[in-house]
Amino acid sequence: MGKGKKFTVAIEHNILDIKQKIVAVLVISVMFALVFTTLNLNPHAGNAATSNVLLNLAAGTLSIESTGTVDLGSTGAGSSTNVSLNNLMVNVKDFAGDGLNWAATVYSTNFVNGAGGTLIIPNTRFQVRPNEGTVYNAGSSSCSTTATGSECGLSSACALFNGDTAATGECRLNAVNLNLQVLTTDPTADYNATLTLSVSAT
Repeated sequence: MGKGKKFTVAIEHNILDIKQKIVAVLVISVMFALVFTTLNLNPHAGNAATSNVLLNLAAGTLSIESTGTVDLGSTGAGSSTNVSLNNLMVNVKDFAGDGLNWAATVYSTNFVNGAGGTLIIPNTRFQVRPNEGTVYNAGSSSCSTTATGSECGLSSACALFNGDTAATGECRLNAVNLNLQVLTTDPTADYNATLTLSVSAT
């Protein structure tokens, strides 16, 4: 075989060898691509993530407070008069978080001369005048839309003041006027009555 023919065969052999190597490289590249896709090893495939964020906002309470003792003072027996005092304070704390309105009411027992007493001034002559009081915010409350009740006899539940959904936090009704009618026929004694205040969601 001549040198020219041997050279041609060698070139063809080298070309075939290169083609085989190119095919092998392509096969390996495809296999790696399949492996990366299957195993999600692509470095750009994990550039997003999600987190589930939880919060428990626990319900609070709706409560009411008032002046512990209200002293109407002293008046002389044997004459008809109205005893009036405007120092009852009512405080509503709305931390319930329920988004509801609320209403505060008050009721009084009869005036009696102590525990087991038999002398009575009836609660039909005892009045509350919440409309003469002043509503204001305590702290960061929203009491601007709070409405007060009108003059009411305390023999039944009387409206003190109401709050809408914006009246949250601590709302105070200050300087509420209490008025008791004393008659000439009322016996001399030391009397006391109990005011019961309540607040409820509406």
